[in-house]
Amino acid sequence: MKKLIGYVAVLAMLTSCASQKMMSIYQTSGVEIAQNSSGVDILNKYNTSRPITVFHSSLSLCIAQELDNSPVVLTSENYFGSPWWSYYNIPNQQSITVSGGDTIKLVEGNHVVAEAVTDYLHRTKYFVSYTLTTTRNQNNIHYLFSNIKQAQQYTGSVFENVKTLESAHPNLVIEALNKEVDKIQECLLRQ
Repeated sequence: MKKLIGYVAVLAMLTSCASQKMMSIYQTSGVEIAQNSSGVDILNKYNTSRPITVFHSSLSLCIAQELDNSPVVLTSENYFGSPWWSYYNIPNQQSITVSGGDTIKLVEGNHVVAEAVTDYLHRTKYFVSYTLTTTRNQNNIHYLFSNIKQAQQYTGSVFENVKTLESAHPNLVIEALNKEVDKIQECLLRQ
C-alpha cells in the first residue's frame, strides 16, 4: 500500500510539472491555431484591425520607423528554465546571432510586408520574430502577423514556433504584437 501511495505521489508530481494548454488563447479574437509537424498546437497567425481615418504619415514610413529587425544575440550563459529548476549558469557559453535585415520587405499599393523582432519579459527576456502584412483600407488598417516564433534570450537556441502551452505564454506574445500595432497607429496619427 505504501508503494502504491508513493507511485501515485510521484505520478501526480510528474503530471503537475507538465505544462497545460492555455485555453484562453483558443478564444482570443484573431488568433489562428495550427499544428506543427509533431502534432503540437502552435500560434499560426494573428490578425487585428484598427480604425483610422486620418493619416499624418505613410504606413510604410511608420512601419520602417517603429518596427525593429535588428539581429538578436541568443546566448546560453545564463539559462532561466522551469520554475522548479529556474537558473543555470553555463560556463562554456555559446552565442548565436539570428534574424536581422531590412524591416520592409515589400510595398505594393495599399499593402506593406515587413519582418521584425520585438520582446517581452517573463522572468527573463523573450524575443518574438514575425512577418507582418498590413493592408490599408478606407477606414481601417488590417494587421496580419504570421511566421510567429520566439526564443528565450539565454537559451543559446534558435527561434521556435509559439506553442499554446501555458509555459510558452502565448498570451504575452499576442500582447507584444499588439504593442507593435499600437506603435504604428500612434505614428500614423502624429503630426
